[in-house]
Amino acid sequence: MPLAKDHSGSWVTRHLAFTYESSYKIVCFDALDAVASLKNIAGLQSNANFHFVKGDITCKDDVKAALETHNVDCVLHFAAFSHVQDSFEDPIGFCQNNVIGTLVVLDAIREYGMIRRLVHVSTDEVYGQTEGAAVDESHLLKPTNPYSASKAAAEMLVAAYQSSYGIPAIIVRSNNVYGPYQYPQSKSS
Repeated sequence: MPLAKDHSGSWVTRHLAFTYESSYKIVCFDALDAVASLKNIAGLQSNANFHFVKGDITCKDDVKAALETHNVDCVLHFAAFSHVQDSFEDPIGFCQNNVIGTLVVLDAIREYGMIRRLVHVSTDEVYGQTEGAAVDESHLLKPTNPYSASKAAAEMLVAAYQSSYGIPAIIVRSNNVYGPYQYPQSKSS
């Protein structure tokens, strides 16, 4: 029963809910910040496999309540402030959401103890300027802005919890994830 932790209006949430309608319960956990809209999930509310939980990723009580209430066994952790330009204006907010938020998710998962898999969605931007060169997971992390630095720091916490507490985690470093129902800035950033 995955807990999709991304913006409530993203196409990923919709895709999961519709594609796995008879297989999984999708729990979407979101604070509904400026880039989220309940309009984007209006069509999902009637799906028996979809549940929306309004909560703050930096509040462990909110995260634990969602995990426990819905018997979550897989977490897809997409939640992040993600617009590079905005990170120059609010670097502390980016660190609070992306680093502390990830730490809260990890610690809630550790205390909950029932997660079979955590998929932490990071960004290719943790590699910095690659000048078109191909990179893989062994490439040195060289973030060049507050956003990518916050995602690199979050990755380090995931790796530490994996090593120290046995959290079954994987980290994926994708490029921009966007599609229908995504916040418009995501399509151009």
